[in-house]
Amino acid sequence: MTDRVLLPKFFMLLVLYLFSWAYPAHSQVIQEQNILILHSFHKGHVWNDSISEGIDSGLTQVDPAAMRLRVYYEYMDAERFDNTRQMSRLSDFLKEKYRQTRFDVIIATDDSAFRFLLDEKKKLFSESPVVFCGVNYYEEFEMFGHDRFTGVVERIDILETVRTALRLHPRTKEILVVVDQTDTSIATLKTIVSSFKQMDDASIFRFIPAMSMEELQEEVSSLPPASLVLFVNFTVDRTGREFSLDEGLKRVAQASNSPIYTFWDNHLGNGVMGGMMASGSAHGKKAAEIALRIMAGTPVQAIPVFTKSLNRHMFDYNQMIRFHIKEASLPSGAEVINVPFSFYQTYKKLVWSIVLSITVLSIIIFILVVNTFQRKRVETSLKYYSNQLRVMNRIDRAVLDGSFSSETVRRVLKYLRDIYGAFWACVVVFDFPRTRATVVASDTESGYGVPEGEHYPMDDFKPERLTPGKRIVIRGIEAAQNTMVADFHASEGGRDGYVSMPLVANDELIGCLNLSRFPDPSFTIENLDTIKEVATSLAVAIQSVNLMQATVQHGHELERLSAKVVEMQETTCRKISFELHDEIGQALTAATLNLAAMEKMITTGKGEKIVDLLADTEEIVSRLAEQAHDLSVNLWPPMLRDFGLVPTLRWYLSRIEEKVDMVLLLDAQDFDNRPSEAIETTIYRLAQEALNNIFKYAEATRVEIFLSHRPDGMIVFKVIDDGVGFEPEEVLSGHKMTDKLGLLGMRERIAFLGGKLSIWSSPGQGTCISTEIQGGE
Repeated sequence: MTDRVLLPKFFMLLVLYLFSWAYPAHSQVIQEQNILILHSFHKGHVWNDSISEGIDSGLTQVDPAAMRLRVYYEYMDAERFDNTRQMSRLSDFLKEKYRQTRFDVIIATDDSAFRFLLDEKKKLFSESPVVFCGVNYYEEFEMFGHDRFTGVVERIDILETVRTALRLHPRTKEILVVVDQTDTSIATLKTIVSSFKQMDDASIFRFIPAMSMEELQEEVSSLPPASLVLFVNFTVDRTGREFSLDEGLKRVAQASNSPIYTFWDNHLGNGVMGGMMASGSAHGKKAAEIALRIMAGTPVQAIPVFTKSLNRHMFDYNQMIRFHIKEASLPSGAEVINVPFSFYQTYKKLVWSIVLSITVLSIIIFILVVNTFQRKRVETSLKYYSNQLRVMNRIDRAVLDGSFSSETVRRVLKYLRDIYGAFWACVVVFDFPRTRATVVASDTESGYGVPEGEHYPMDDFKPERLTPGKRIVIRGIEAAQNTMVADFHASEGGRDGYVSMPLVANDELIGCLNLSRFPDPSFTIENLDTIKEVATSLAVAIQSVNLMQATVQHGHELERLSAKVVEMQETTCRKISFELHDEIGQALTAATLNLAAMEKMITTGKGEKIVDLLADTEEIVSRLAEQAHDLSVNLWPPMLRDFGLVPTLRWYLSRIEEKVDMVLLLDAQDFDNRPSEAIETTIYRLAQEALNNIFKYAEATRVEIFLSHRPDGMIVFKVIDDGVGFEPEEVLSGHKMTDKLGLLGMRERIAFLGGKLSIWSSPGQGTCISTEIQGGE
């Protein structure tokens, strides 16, 4: 029985469920909202229309699927009919007209509509929220008792407008403020005067007295050159004549010989330069945004009055041209109106498309033409490339297997002569410090060439004209004046001209490759690409060989330096042992004997000689302390750690000056920030080593020491003497460095710190040892 009752109910519920899916109910109904837009002025009023345009633009952001708007417009025409009776009749009219209509929100534009609703809202639209915009004279206390009001306050940016004008016209001496005597203007004037007080120099402002329109036009037409006009309002003149806002401004602008600035964007296009302008459109769009929030369910009380500035810099292009204002000098983000039509700016994409198409077609045509010519030159190019590869391979093999020598260079030069038919070829390397060129190898048709290793004046080869990758031709008198060319056999030629190619390695000019006397008169310099490649490879090979030789020599020097270090350590140990045993040990023994004698005298009661023994012991201990101090200082002066490099150098020189007959001068700067301990120690040891060498070998009478800290952070240290001098290349190279391991060690220590050691000397002209170490900013 129970199953027969429940079964029909189950089927009924199932049918109802399926029916609900087949015919879904429209649970979301599109809401219809009523909006009243109450304008203060008449349609056609520029400011009024600008706000209306912004409101309409803002309302288009509504989602039509969720809300349908019905918008009503009313115009108070307050500028032309502003009296109490008119407002009363308007109130009665609106009450009767919208007696049956409930508005979800009311938008009031400008002050007149705002004040009207403050007075009449409770009588007309008591339940409707109000959003105002474009309101100039707003005070918070006015909202007391009107909790259903919110909106956007119009803030004219007086200071920014004036400052912008002064930036664009920096020579301004006077700003004429144009304002009439109406109540609206006087209210605005109070705000302006308070803003002017914040200016650095408020004396440049001059306010016009009551004037007729003709008197005002005469005034602005006779302003001195360094003047500006700040237009506030002029709708009623001294005689009582009335003008619309646009008409008053146009008349003043037509007569003015100075730029005019103002605060509202609806004035643009009437002869105004610009300013930081309030935008009716921006105010309208913001009011529409607030209205949509209210209609979406946000309580009007939860939306505070928007008091931030919506102003933006705006300028008239025509006035900028008239008064020579460049667009680049305008504030960032400024908007410019009346910019003349530019075909390029309007059709930029089209223009670039056409230019790109023409360019691509031109490139295709050019490629086809070049390809045609290149096909004819392929065989010639292949021949030259084959020759280059052979020569490069020969040089590379010689470098890799360690057999690169002057003989290798000579075979390469012969190969070049065979390719080009040159009568002679040679390679020279430059020694810039000695301004001489050395012959590495030469090859001639006759077999007679200049000797390898022969030196010639470097200037003969014009190194100042040799730049990487650029060959030069030496002709005429310049060729004949080359000493090396004169040494070639007359049959080899070259006096009438030769080609010189620079040898460059690591962006450094190291020498040149020279070829002379091509028998083919049609042979041109453009055919010398192979020589360029050979010169590059030879430069790298020569540099590599030099580096390998330097590495080997450096290894030998390090071996000798290591041996010398071990020897110096042993010498130092022996010296310390001698000092401890022979000097300090003896002093300690004498002091011990004195103390034992004093002890015996005290125990035997014979103490009359204790005072003498005490004095003798005190003298022994004092000498002992002095010897220990001298030993410590010789090993490493503690004042270098305590006082720094400069005081230590002064102390060291003063000690030495007492022992030698020599003038020692120190010119040193005190460091703002001390260098690292490693740098100070290295420079101190370099000074010791340099002075030791001067005392032993230089026979100098005067030594100057310089220490400075350059702005780039480099520490520069120099030791200069007027001694006998020497040949650095002979003394400081190879096996002769055995006796100069002190300087070698200093060079290694300075290199470890990232610096470099330079030694200049010449027989009879003294010696200069200098180093540069990066010591920080």
